[in-house]
Amino acid sequence: MYRTIVVGSSGEIGLAVMRAAIARGDQAFGLDLSPTDIPGSAGTGQIDLRNDSSVQAGFAAAVKQLGGVDVVVNAAGLMARGSLLETSVAEFLRTIDTNLGGAFRLTQAAARIMQPQGGGAIIHISSIHALRGAPNRVAYAASKGGLSAFIHAVASELGPAGITINAVAPGPTGRGMGSAPQDRARALERTPLQRAADAEEVASAVLFLTSQAGRFITGHVLPIDGGASSTFFSASQHAGLDKMRPDSEGPGQAHNISVMEETNQ
Repeated sequence: MYRTIVVGSSGEIGLAVMRAAIARGDQAFGLDLSPTDIPGSAGTGQIDLRNDSSVQAGFAAAVKQLGGVDVVVNAAGLMARGSLLETSVAEFLRTIDTNLGGAFRLTQAAARIMQPQGGGAIIHISSIHALRGAPNRVAYAASKGGLSAFIHAVASELGPAGITINAVAPGPTGRGMGSAPQDRARALERTPLQRAADAEEVASAVLFLTSQAGRFITGHVLPIDGGASSTFFSASQHAGLDKMRPDSEGPGQAHNISVMEETNQ
């Protein structure tokens, strides 16, 4: 159906997008720093998001194989963990250059091909960390927050050419919550739907935004996080707060405390 390039095709979400695109009938070409063969694909190749020449060469190989490009999905990136005081300038800039600079290079390369064709769709994989703060994600959050602003700006430029650009912002996926049981429990507790996302659910959102049904959507960052970015407390967290209040408080007092707590956050 579409000629699709997926960057980061060897990763959890990128591979899910590749498989979903192939199932849709797309000619799908995967690019990755460490490419792997994907059954049913039109081919795979290597790309380094921090290298201009590598991005140009990767796109050239994909376009030559596909005969053009209708959809570009950027699922590549660098997950950097570290607090403000622990993160070095070099690590911060490396993360920004990979996640935000890489998005710039890919979008520019895609637009140069799509504009003469009369249109196309570009999707970047963002993160819940672009929407709400969390400790030990300083560089990563900055890179994804910058990506949101980049998408808003580019949408206004590429719209007249018939090119849409959007992002999906997943919360934790199956492999993204950390291996420790307490990490998984904390992540699920903050999520109203009480589970992690499947990579296939993220891929489904990507396919919608790149389909004809999503052609009037551009400049949007779509959370795929089970409601985590839209709520102050999950039901289980709020129940825990209720249990912490003294039994002697009446309903009126409890309500006043709740309002005060929300105001003081």
